[in-house]
Amino acid sequence: MTKQSSFKRAARERARATGQRYTQARADLELANRQEFAHSRPFDPAALRLHLEDRYGIAISSMMPIDDDPATRPRDSWPGHYPWTLVVEHTDGRTSRSTSPASTSTGATAHRRWIARVFSSSADRVSRVRGDAEILRFLAAHDFPAERVIHDDPVTVHDGKGIILTDFVPGGRPSADSPAVWHELADLLGRLHTLPAADGAVARPGGAEEHDGGFHVGRPTQDLAAAMSFLVSVEDSVTAGAREKFEWLRDQVESADAAEALPEALTHSNYHPWAAVGDVGNLSIVGWAGSGRGPRLPALAWLLRTAAEQNAAENVPAVMRGYSQHVRLTDEELHRLPAILNLRPLWLACLDFRMTVKHGGTPALNEGWLQPASVEQAERLAAQVIAAL
Repeated sequence: MTKQSSFKRAARERARATGQRYTQARADLELANRQEFAHSRPFDPAALRLHLEDRYGIAISSMMPIDDDPATRPRDSWPGHYPWTLVVEHTDGRTSRSTSPASTSTGATAHRRWIARVFSSSADRVSRVRGDAEILRFLAAHDFPAERVIHDDPVTVHDGKGIILTDFVPGGRPSADSPAVWHELADLLGRLHTLPAADGAVARPGGAEEHDGGFHVGRPTQDLAAAMSFLVSVEDSVTAGAREKFEWLRDQVESADAAEALPEALTHSNYHPWAAVGDVGNLSIVGWAGSGRGPRLPALAWLLRTAAEQNAAENVPAVMRGYSQHVRLTDEELHRLPAILNLRPLWLACLDFRMTVKHGGTPALNEGWLQPASVEQAERLAAQVIAAL
């Protein structure tokens, strides 16, 4: 079978599974295949499906990446964004003990939805996936609103790689238009940062984005290592027109503040509205793979940075009101806040640079997530934070 015929078959299967027209399903599949991390955690869906059915005694009716089906795709997401985060629809079996509010019963058969996160790259460690489950149990024990594991042993190993299963949280991603969403997110982050210290996975290094296949996990310093790797990977392809931005970004990575020696807590690695599911007043936080103990300021800084992208006059004070109900920032945190505000945007800017170069484009200095003007922007945002306090 040719590559083209295989692609057409995949598009037809996608159309049947999602109810889309063939042309839309094909366009979505093409978009998914172009995503930067679409193939960083490869797995065989058919083999995984059989493994989950055998391991948990279930009958799976559908298993697709959460972004593939418009019915489950989070707000503002796109095909291929989370290719290894799967929605598993199934009927209950001999070992499932889920009590998900998303579950429904018809007669004696319970129909359920799980989320299966597949960690299958050469860098992913099963021990860290088991640590994710331990952290989720810790959060549940402290009544923190997060996704919940589905089973006494929610981590299974297939082909030597770890898969964690949690209950599907209904409600979808909240709208970022409301200051109430930002306030609640900040309130929950403050609660997270005041949870008691614990041993085990709760104490593991955390706070770095782990989206690149698990090659850079741990504290936010790993975000800088990943950012530099993005640049180095395309250095030989950088044209004269993109050289200025390349060198400027490289200098920014080398001199960046990774928030070391600041107050620490159990923290989330990508905390903003895309980490939340549900409605205002009933949000749950998802995506805990990069969580662990690390400096608390980067998570707050990323929440502030995204809050300032729209309606900053209301959203930024809302964030500070919510967070300050639980945490009082130190003078040193406020002093270093401008630099930390640009920590995650720097990671994104280096990733965008690599993607643009790989696709034959020429990145310009004064565009994107981070540019020279971003330094002054961060100073203004930090001043707004202080005024809100």
